[in-house]
Amino acid sequence: MVSLPPPSLQKQVTVMSMNLSKKLDELQRGDRQYETTFALNEIRIQLQELTKSVESCQSEVSEVKRDMVAIKHELQTVQQVKEEIEELRGYVDRIEEHTYRRKLRLLEQGLTGFLSYSILAAVLGMLQFGYNTGVINAPQSNIEYFMKDVYKSRYNADMLDENVKTLYSVVVSVFAIGGMVGGFSGGMVANRFGRKGGLLLNNILGITGGSLMWCAKVANSYEMLIAGRFIIGINCGLNTSLVPMYVSEISPLNLRGGLGTVNQLAVTVGLLISQVLGIEQILGTNEGWPLLLGLAVLPALLQLVLLPVCPESPRYLLLTKQWEEESRRALRRLRASNQVEEDIEEMRAEERAQQAESSTTMFELICSPTLRTPLYIGVVLQLSQQLSGINAVFYYSTNLFETAGLTPESAKFATIGIGCIMVIMTLISIPLMDRMGRRTLLLYGLGGMFIFSIFITISFLIKEFFGYVQEMIDWMSYLSVVSTLCFVKFFAMGPGSIPWMITAELFSQGPRPAAMSIAVLVNWMANFLVGIVFPSMKTALDNYTFLPFSVFLALFWIFTYKKVPETKNKTFEEILALFRHGNGSEAGDVAEKTTSSEDKVDTSDTNL
Repeated sequence: MVSLPPPSLQKQVTVMSMNLSKKLDELQRGDRQYETTFALNEIRIQLQELTKSVESCQSEVSEVKRDMVAIKHELQTVQQVKEEIEELRGYVDRIEEHTYRRKLRLLEQGLTGFLSYSILAAVLGMLQFGYNTGVINAPQSNIEYFMKDVYKSRYNADMLDENVKTLYSVVVSVFAIGGMVGGFSGGMVANRFGRKGGLLLNNILGITGGSLMWCAKVANSYEMLIAGRFIIGINCGLNTSLVPMYVSEISPLNLRGGLGTVNQLAVTVGLLISQVLGIEQILGTNEGWPLLLGLAVLPALLQLVLLPVCPESPRYLLLTKQWEEESRRALRRLRASNQVEEDIEEMRAEERAQQAESSTTMFELICSPTLRTPLYIGVVLQLSQQLSGINAVFYYSTNLFETAGLTPESAKFATIGIGCIMVIMTLISIPLMDRMGRRTLLLYGLGGMFIFSIFITISFLIKEFFGYVQEMIDWMSYLSVVSTLCFVKFFAMGPGSIPWMITAELFSQGPRPAAMSIAVLVNWMANFLVGIVFPSMKTALDNYTFLPFSVFLALFWIFTYKKVPETKNKTFEEILALFRHGNGSEAGDVAEKTTSSEDKVDTSDTNL
């Protein structure tokens, strides 16, 4: 601020001026007889004091001038800073406009023939997973008879029925133990050998496991059957980690959701094939079941033929290996265009955004405040897939339908109906994934599963209470089948495919392999838990078997509603930014932010 002369100085000068005027008037009037010399001396003193006051005023005026000059410089600096801020704002606006236009160009990319071929070759790994999940269901009685026969030939004694059931549950659940091993190793394999390279090497396990199961009966060894199931489990565990990662990284932004759903489509096709081949008229016989299990070598052999033509993931080549030219070549083949700068630029933006988390280990991933929330979401969604009760249906559906009152033959055909429903609903969900969004479909799926899990329980209870009325038994059998099919339908709509896809979407290139390893490990652990516990749980709870799953479904629906963000039409950079900005905040805040921003994205889609 400018400093002014103090009021006392101004008053002093005024008083002196008045005194001098008064003295001069008195001399002129001659009212009093003052000596001239005395009067002049007094005037001189007054003038000296006035001079000092004036000099003091001059020094203060000089200080004011210096303050004014400083203020002028400060104003110039402020103006300069203001101009720089405006320039930066314009630069940021240009960057935002450029980013927006780049995203619009990314959203305009379409499905090319070579991209379709690459995804088809990759998802054979998920078909392998689906086939081996469902193939053990139909030949249960044949495998139990084989194990009894082997035991009798070795020890010349009959195996107890209880031991047979236990050994069969080991055959079922050891697949999930192998899946845990493979899923946990997926991140390391993906980083060391690449997404494509890891898938190619993984087929060695697929061929080995399938061959062991195929030859188990000839070798008269149920240990070989268990070993084959374990090895094929490792193969499927690696597939569930590597395939979603590869598909999400090669897919265009606007097709990532739909193409990610192809993973689940391959799983459902594998399930359906295993169920159809497992009926008694085809391979569900004492002679045919080894071939039924051994056919697991075919997806591995087919992938070994098709996949070498496909490129490695462009993101892996650019962001992990720093091979930009190889990444460009891969993108040109996948996009069928030489104009791939938008993709390269988007990957570079992701690289800049996630530099702090590059080459993230599992321990660093768990400890990172920024990455903890997406990891938490990914793990819970994997649990929602397994603890929904769907694998109880996949593993024991034939037995469930027989319990509901169907004949063994009808129960097997009802199980095939499950596979058909899965395939049809997954096909329907492919276009919906990028139109309605992941979060919306997940909420619909979990909600529908909750409702029909209650109906399954009600059908069991009514069948027990009105068991003496034949018409009621028949009606409840149909209600049980229809409720189970609807339960599966809503699973295919959302929880079947979204956990695999969204876990890969929530993380950038650096932490993605470690995150997928943890999420897939949790998925397979829950898979194993359901497979090993469900028979005992069914015995203990009887008609209330599905009630615990109903409780879990309600909890998962609430979690999804409150915590899970929408990733539709968002780049990996934008998804990472959601959690960066929400560092330390609740994931629910992130969900609200992403939900509120959907209108903006939908507007850009409309413009397209």
